[in-house]
Amino acid sequence: MATEYQYIKLANTLEKDIVSGRYRAGEKLPSLRKLHAHTGRSISTVYQAYIELENRGMVEVREKSGFYARPLLHDILPTPSRGKSPVKPHKVAINALAAMHQQTISNSALLPFGAAIPSSELLPHKQLAASIRTVSSQYQNGKRLGYGHPTGEPELQRQIAKRSFDDSMHDSGEEIIITSGCMQAIDLCLRTVAKPGDIILVESPTFLCYLQLIEDLNMRILEVPVDSRHGIDPDRIQTILDEHDVRAALFNPNFHNPLGCLMSDKNKEKLVEMMNDQGVPIIEDDIYGELYFGDVQPAPLKSYDRRGMVLYCSSFSKTLVPDLRVGWVLPGVFREKVKRLKFNVSIATSQLNQLVIADFLATGAYDRHLRKMRNALKKQTTDTALAISRFFPTGTKISTPKGGYTLWVELPPGIDSLKLWSRAGKENISIFPGALCSGTDQYSNYIRISCGFPFTRELEWGIQQLGNLALELVHQSVPQKITKETTSSRDIRVGLNTDPELLRVNTICENIHEEAPEFGIKLSQTMSGNILKLLASHELDGGFIYGDCMETQFSLLHLATMQLRIVGPVALKDKILTAGKHDIAALPWIGNSLGCPYCQILEKEFHNLGLTPEIIMSADQESAITALIKAGVGLNFMLEQDARKAEQKGEMVVWEKESYSLPLSFVTLRTRRDDPRVRTLLQSVRTAWR
Repeated sequence: MATEYQYIKLANTLEKDIVSGRYRAGEKLPSLRKLHAHTGRSISTVYQAYIELENRGMVEVREKSGFYARPLLHDILPTPSRGKSPVKPHKVAINALAAMHQQTISNSALLPFGAAIPSSELLPHKQLAASIRTVSSQYQNGKRLGYGHPTGEPELQRQIAKRSFDDSMHDSGEEIIITSGCMQAIDLCLRTVAKPGDIILVESPTFLCYLQLIEDLNMRILEVPVDSRHGIDPDRIQTILDEHDVRAALFNPNFHNPLGCLMSDKNKEKLVEMMNDQGVPIIEDDIYGELYFGDVQPAPLKSYDRRGMVLYCSSFSKTLVPDLRVGWVLPGVFREKVKRLKFNVSIATSQLNQLVIADFLATGAYDRHLRKMRNALKKQTTDTALAISRFFPTGTKISTPKGGYTLWVELPPGIDSLKLWSRAGKENISIFPGALCSGTDQYSNYIRISCGFPFTRELEWGIQQLGNLALELVHQSVPQKITKETTSSRDIRVGLNTDPELLRVNTICENIHEEAPEFGIKLSQTMSGNILKLLASHELDGGFIYGDCMETQFSLLHLATMQLRIVGPVALKDKILTAGKHDIAALPWIGNSLGCPYCQILEKEFHNLGLTPEIIMSADQESAITALIKAGVGLNFMLEQDARKAEQKGEMVVWEKESYSLPLSFVTLRTRRDDPRVRTLLQSVRTAWR
C-alpha cells in the first residue's frame, strides 16, 4: 500500500505540472534516472508513476526516446457556443425522432459513438461473475424466490450508505429506495413533485430520456442554457423563477450529459439555497458522479440540501454493469410518496440483481475498478477529441469534460446533424444528433460523441469517416445568412400520428437526404385530427392520418389498412374475455379528443347501434391513453400489433370478438402540390411504401 501511495502521489504531482503548463504538449518529461535523483523515489516507483500517467492519458511513451506530455483536453479546440436564452415553457414532442435513433443504439455492428455506455472491456467481469455465483447459491434453498423488500435489499442500502456524501445518513441506509435503474428513480421523482401541465426546469442541451419522460407525463419544460465549462449559472435560474411558475427542476450538475461540465461548489450551494427558499424541488441525476477526471469526487447538490428538497438519483449502470438495472433515489421529504409510487409500479426490485451488486461492493473491489475505469475514460476521451481535431472541418468546436464519457461537438453552420446521423449509419457508424438534446430547434448542427470504448484504430477510422461526411455536408450547404425565416423554408415538416418505425419514417428521411440534401426535416407527433389542422394552416407540409377524410382541400395517398382491437386493463380480464358488444359498451372507457379517428369507430360501431360507452376520463395523447389503460382506468382502441405485444407482456387484455379496419393515409394540401417540399416529401413516402 505504501508503494502504491508513493507512485500515485508522484503521478498526481507530475499531472499538476503538465496541467499548469510547466511541461507543454509534446515536451519530453524527465527521464527515470533524472526523476529518481530529483525526488529520491526508487526507479520502480518513478516508472509506475509514468505508467499511471499513461493510463490517465497525460503522457505518451515513445520507443527508445522516453515519456512526453500529451495535449490536454481543454487545449484541443475552442469550446461550443452556449444555447439560446430561455424560451417560454412548452410541451415536448421528441419521441418521434427518438424512436428513429433507438433503432441504432443496440446494433452491435455499428461503431459505438452514439450510446453513452461503457465498453465491456472496462468492466470487472471476473469479480462480477464471482459475486453472481455467490448470490445464486443462496437460491438453492428457495428462500430468495419471493418478493424482496419494497424499498430495496437492506444489505445493498447499507453498502450504498457507506459510500454516501451525506454524513447525516443512517448507517443502515434505510432512507434509500432502490429502483430499476436511474431513469425509474427520475420517473418516480417527477410524478411525485409535479403533475401534467406543470413547468419543469431543465438544462439545455439535456439528456434525451428526460425529454421523452416529460413528454409522456404531459408536462411542460423550460430550458436554461448551460455553459460548456461551468454548467448552470444560478443567477439565470433566479430570473426564471421570478418570471415563471416552475414546479420542479431536473439537473445533472456533475459531468453533465452531453457537455461533461462540472458546476463549482460555490454555484451548487447558491443554487440549492435559492431553490430551497423558493420551495422548488430539485431532481438531481448524479449517475456520472464517480467518473471524475480530477483528484476527488465532486459533491452533489444533495450535500448542500438543508430542507430535504433535493431528490438525489443515481445507479450503477454507467460504472459497473448496465444490464442489472440497479439504481437508487434519496428522496428527502418526499420519501413516503416516492415509496408508494414505486410499490404501485413494480412492488419490488429484483433481489438477485441487488444482492450481486451488494456482494461486489462488500469485496472492496469497486474503488479499484473505478480508478482504472476513470483513467481509461480520461484517455479515451482525449484520444477521441484529438482525432476530431485532426479530421473534422475547420470551425468545429468540442466540449472539455471534467468526467463521464461524452463529448459535445459543435459543427460548422450549415451541417444538419440528422443528415450526418443518417449518412453515418450507412457507413456502420452510430452517433447522437444534437437535435435530440432539446425540445426546441436548437443544436441542429451539434452531435454527441460517446467515448466509452477503448480508442482503437477502427474507432479512429470511424472518426475520420465522420469528418469526411461532415466535409461533404459543408460543401453541399448553400452559403447564406441563417435566419429563422430561411431556416424554416429549408425544412420539410412532417406530422406523425403513431410509431415512426411503423410509418417507415427512417426510410423516408433517408430518401429525402439522398434526393434533396438541401432540405432539412422536422418531425411533429400528434393526433390525426391535429395534423389536418396544421396542414390547413401551412404549419406542416404533409402528415400521416388514420381514418376517413372527406374534406376536398386535402389530397390523400392511401398506404395501408390497419386493424384495431379493443383493449382493457388486466383487472377487468374476466369481464372482457366473456363480454358481448353490449357488455363491452357498459364497461368504463377512456375518451379520445374529437379529432381522433377512434371516435369515428365509436360512432359507427356503438352509437349507431344505440350503445353509449361510459367515458370516465379523456386524453389527447396516445402515450397517456396507454398509461391509463395499464393503470386500470378503462378501455380504448389499439393497433392490433401493439395490442398483442402488450397482451404478451401481461399489461393489457384484448377483446377477441371483433376487430375494426382503419385506413392509414398520407395527406397533403391540394393547393401546395407544386411546392418543392411537398413534391419531395410525397415522392419519398411513395418510395418508402411501394
